[in-house]
Amino acid sequence: MRWRAFASVTGLILTCLIARVPVCAGEAGPAPLELDIPVLVAGYGAAFFEETAREFEALRPGVKVRIHGNPRINDQVRIRVMAGDDPDATDAVLLYPYLIRAGRILDLAPYLDGPNWEGDARWRDTFLPGVLERWTTPTGAGSGNDPAAGPVYGIPFAHAVWTVFYDKKRFRENGWEIPRTWEEFFSLCEKMERAGVAPLSLPGVFMRYGDAFLRAAHYNLAGAEGWRAYNQLEPGARTDPRFIRAAGVLQQLSTRHLIKGWEGMTHTAAQLAFIDGRAAMTISASWFASEMRGKLPDDFELGAMNLPVFADSIGAADTLQTQSAYYFLFASGDPERERATVDFFRFLTSRERARRFARTVDSPVALRAVGPDDYSPLMRDTAALIAKAPGSFDAAPPVSAANLAVINQALTDARERLMTGRITPEEFGARLESAAAAARVRENDPDYVETRHGFRATALLLALAGLVAWLAWTRAAKGGSQGGRRPRGTISDGSQIDGARRSPSTRSATLPSSEHLGRLRGSLAFGFVGPALLLFAVFVILPGLVSFIWAFTRWDGLGERSWAGLFNFKWLLLESDVFWFALRNNGFLMLAPALVVVPAALFFATLIHRGVWGGSVFRVVFLFPNMLGGIAATLLWMSAYDPHGGLVNTALVKMGFESFAGFAWLSQAHLYGALLPIYLWMACGFNLVLYLAAMEGIPTDLYEAADLEGASPARQFFTITLPLIWEVLVISAVFLVIGGLNAFEMIWLLTSQDPASGSHTLSTLMVSTMFQEFQIGRATAIAVVMFVLVLLGSAAVMRALKRDTVEM
Repeated sequence: MRWRAFASVTGLILTCLIARVPVCAGEAGPAPLELDIPVLVAGYGAAFFEETAREFEALRPGVKVRIHGNPRINDQVRIRVMAGDDPDATDAVLLYPYLIRAGRILDLAPYLDGPNWEGDARWRDTFLPGVLERWTTPTGAGSGNDPAAGPVYGIPFAHAVWTVFYDKKRFRENGWEIPRTWEEFFSLCEKMERAGVAPLSLPGVFMRYGDAFLRAAHYNLAGAEGWRAYNQLEPGARTDPRFIRAAGVLQQLSTRHLIKGWEGMTHTAAQLAFIDGRAAMTISASWFASEMRGKLPDDFELGAMNLPVFADSIGAADTLQTQSAYYFLFASGDPERERATVDFFRFLTSRERARRFARTVDSPVALRAVGPDDYSPLMRDTAALIAKAPGSFDAAPPVSAANLAVINQALTDARERLMTGRITPEEFGARLESAAAAARVRENDPDYVETRHGFRATALLLALAGLVAWLAWTRAAKGGSQGGRRPRGTISDGSQIDGARRSPSTRSATLPSSEHLGRLRGSLAFGFVGPALLLFAVFVILPGLVSFIWAFTRWDGLGERSWAGLFNFKWLLLESDVFWFALRNNGFLMLAPALVVVPAALFFATLIHRGVWGGSVFRVVFLFPNMLGGIAATLLWMSAYDPHGGLVNTALVKMGFESFAGFAWLSQAHLYGALLPIYLWMACGFNLVLYLAAMEGIPTDLYEAADLEGASPARQFFTITLPLIWEVLVISAVFLVIGGLNAFEMIWLLTSQDPASGSHTLSTLMVSTMFQEFQIGRATAIAVVMFVLVLLGSAAVMRALKRDTVEM
């Protein structure tokens, strides 16, 4: 009876689950439509967008909106999109020209011609003039927000405006006037310097902030047509005298009027230098007030001025340089889902939501509904600039995806040299023009490779081939030499030596006890190692083999993959300047830290092993950095290296080294030298524990015998300690080689994820190539090169440092 009852209940449950009868499901209706919208929360946070999602769900009960995000959402969404798992909408930074061309982004023009959320105007007409232009595909008719302009792929919301922030109270006290022209601006900077204050702060670690001055000056001189020519990579746009003149403005400002040590300042450090009064002005977009909320004193009178203009400019003086946050809606093929997503963004851009954002986040919105009264006093000046602006130009107009990598890297490199005075404005323009010409050639002939580094490539390949030959020869020589030798620890009759000669009968009697167990059966052995081997093969070996294949393809992660043969490797070895800079930097990180870390770790391990006072405490102190992790430790050192108020410079100045006041440790010129103390601090503890564990395994009898013979501690170290821990030293050397060749997180963080060519490592180059340029084939080619270098480098170190065991 019990079994029949159990079977009846089980059958009923299964029937309910399969048929979803009302007895089990109750009155529950269909599951709500869930929209997935990842957002970038770097400047504005996610609280407002989550609040908007909850209010929209209350108005649309059948829809659930999942808002999620973090400052690293860009990388996360890129991986999803490459895998074909598109969200419903996002503002993550992706290569949208690729996605638009592939038909994966929804054309919003038909919806923009429809009603807004309130139903009293066209949705298109609720936006500020010109903000829809950036992601509008022109059709030859119309302009701005005109529906005749063509398909629209991006919806702007947060509307950042680039301005120069200043302290109104300080300006009043010193009688300084707001400059309108560049001549007046530089005259004001000289007055500030005579008053004993630095005119301007700018984050050198984020050196692209300087582009705001370059863009403003260039647009003011060249107008909308010249700006369009520049962004379309038209020939001569970067050697145009107007562009050269704009570059001269940036160089004059950066070499004469920035706060000392600006090259090593982080984003926050530059802003705090302005708030603390060490700089009279700072350059930033309108997210400044939101980011510095809680750090600005209550009586701080924040002012904002538009960037200066030239007296002979052709652009309107009140035109603003903006950088809106655009949302892109993905074409899912499901009309209901697409309509629900559009409705959510119609609600997000409604009058009530736009005003709520301005009042809550205190940041401009790309909508007409928001006025000056909707902002706090800190943002009133910015609101007034927006209200009177006849138009705006976007600080980051879209560039052809095929050209993006070449242009961005060239600008990063040339900008650093221009702003530090190492090249002239004319050379700056010539470098960018050369990069633009290379991009145009590449677009017309994707297989073109310019041979720039033929000698280096040949030398590297010969060196690797020689290394392989040497390893093979030493292996063969070792095998041949051992062929005629008796096994270690044996005599001619086969008996072993263990402190005294033993007879064969004694040897047989003292065989290891495990020998009588027999050999482990294959099926049983596979049961032990099979599951782990299977997981390792699926998650490590197979992806590795696939990456080897991808290295011979051309693929952006979005479209079709095509065979490229050796193109990626030829481009890296023969044409890419960045690859050779990265390889040089990896060589430095492989050798220089080892020359510092190994002797230091050996020295401290020997002291602790010898019983120095406080040895137990020192073990914890030296190992502490390894407990933090690389990212946390790097962030600590970023703070310590701050030019003004950082621990390093403060300590050096207190010790009498006055020249280090404001020294920019994190500038491109000093970055790799600044890495040595970080490596010593982080790697010394791990290697110390490694060496110390090996030293404690050495029998104390050897040291006692050496003491009786009168050997000094130094002689004991070189004749007893060092030989007996030599294998551990070899292992640590291999770790340092691998670490140097795989160096990533420190460089990536210390350069704010935008390394110049001279600062890249192979790992940072691989990551930026894959996730910023979407060049999957080229990135995997870099990974293959790294694999070969790590494999051969580790084998060479182990072979070179290996000591042959003495034969008995």
